Amino acid sequence: MTSVRRPDSRAPAVAAVIPHLDRIPDTAACCRALAAQTLPLAGIVVVDNGSTAHAPEELAAACPAARILRLDENRGFAGGVNAGIRAALAQPEIEFIWVLNNDTAAAPDALETLAAAAAADPRIGLVGCPLLEGTEDAGRRRVPPGKKLRGPWAIPVFPKAGERPDYLSGACLLIRREALDDVGLFDEGFFFFFEDADFSRRFLGRGWRLAVAENAQVEHRGSATICRMSELQARAYRAGHVRYLRKYARHPFWGALPPFLARLALDALRGNGAAIRGNGRGWRQAWQAPRPGAPAAT
Repeated sequence: MTSVRRPDSRAPAVAAVIPHLDRIPDTAACCRALAAQTLPLAGIVVVDNGSTAHAPEELAAACPAARILRLDENRGFAGGVNAGIRAALAQPEIEFIWVLNNDTAAAPDALETLAAAAAADPRIGLVGCPLLEGTEDAGRRRVPPGKKLRGPWAIPVFPKAGERPDYLSGACLLIRREALDDVGLFDEGFFFFFEDADFSRRFLGRGWRLAVAENAQVEHRGSATICRMSELQARAYRAGHVRYLRKYARHPFWGALPPFLARLALDALRGNGAAIRGNGRGWRQAWQAPRPGAPAAT
């Protein structure tokens, strides 16, 4: 792994993992922000998740301080991040993994702030932070670091004031290596959506704590909510939701059915035929798969 700068001997050794797909400008901006961190990184791994829009050499040139890990196909968020984590942990001195979406830009002291939150308690396994979304022209908003899962349907919603999230967003997540060794990697049965909810739940189930670094500043150019889904997004969302309920709900079918029907009705009102098709395919895909169990620890 290519090192950015050698970290101070008293500071934790942190490696960043960035999943990438096609959009070089976003990933390049993310890497530039990492190179400017006040707590220097021990390394950066950019996981090229089967990009087709550019040559591998273009990505390497855009992120010269990073190791580029090329995958032959898109393995989704969980599969891509896991490949990067395995590569980063090949360095035995790495103590934390910092997972970041490629469309994020961290303020210079973001990692230092996240690491300080983790240092408050050795049983803190995951640290997230609020995300700044939107543009200056359209208005910016501070988005909570994770979500609550409401009711027996496990519907993700932003927490109310004073509530702690049930899970932390994978868009910016600092992971303690010791906890990762205990709990295991992301469940690759989730292609995209609900993998972070599952990940946090498994950490909590093993007695690890979630923490929030309220003062860490990370800009996220992605959308905080999903309104008009594409077919692929709708398929991945529905498959992920059903998979999550099949792992944890006592009666997964009855938990999954009302949100599925409600989403079909909403997409029909919006005339979003692609999302209707995607939801149907995701529903069938999830129920046809074997009932998932907890992944083994690494």
